[in-house]
Amino acid sequence: MKIYEAAIAALNSLQKPATASEVYEAIVDEQLYVFGAKKPVEVLRVTMDKHTKNKAFTKMNAERYFYKHTNGKYELLDEYRKFSVGYEVKEPSPEEIQSDDCAEQIFELAAQQKEKCKAEILSYLRALTPSEFEEFSELFLNRYGFKSMNVTSVGRDGGIDVKGALKIGIAEMRVAAQCKRYAENSKVGRPDVSQFRGDITGEYEQGIFITTSSFTKEAQEVSFKPGCVPIVLIDGEQLAETIIEKGIGIQKQQVEIYDFDADLMRLS
Repeated sequence: MKIYEAAIAALNSLQKPATASEVYEAIVDEQLYVFGAKKPVEVLRVTMDKHTKNKAFTKMNAERYFYKHTNGKYELLDEYRKFSVGYEVKEPSPEEIQSDDCAEQIFELAAQQKEKCKAEILSYLRALTPSEFEEFSELFLNRYGFKSMNVTSVGRDGGIDVKGALKIGIAEMRVAAQCKRYAENSKVGRPDVSQFRGDITGEYEQGIFITTSSFTKEAQEVSFKPGCVPIVLIDGEQLAETIIEKGIGIQKQQVEIYDFDADLMRLS
């Protein structure tokens, strides 16, 4: 049984609207679900909100089972209620619909802005010279958590552009990276990955292949082979995503979304 299914069963057992805390107590009492989280009520509330008819989240589930009142109580929609009541579930008011529409628009605009930022990042990286891209990769890997990553001398290390280490516990793993500043439609193929592995075998325990384009299916398949040095593949999409995540050259602006829940007043 999933969390939302347990919530449906609990509300059917309670036969009345209930707060997330009350639903949680019913789930525990009837042993409908075992929560492993430190804050199970919060997990339950978020899960129920994502299945609620009059709520808007960044990632809503298509299936809606609940209606949430302004007092924080959840109620089952008619088709999921297994008991009779003398009233109909309240439909969202025009104000609620407008509020949730605004929230959905904000989330959608935020997602669009992120994609725009990722496109700008890749456009910038593809305009760098090969040596500039290697220097950026050094910065990227150091910010990602690798240790003492440095650009190698031109022509002295074959296909190795950046080298350093990755600390694992008290040990260190020698790491080498190859960096390919390619156009979007110029994919990195299997021969490139295999050649890079040949260049680092015997001296490094980990390889990283970074590109502003993408990898062919064959390249992905050969990146990890039993008994061979593993090669981590980072394509343009992953590169841009990680740059945003690590805040490399990124300015973040927070926009707070307010949603009143009376049940939270009782918990604070």
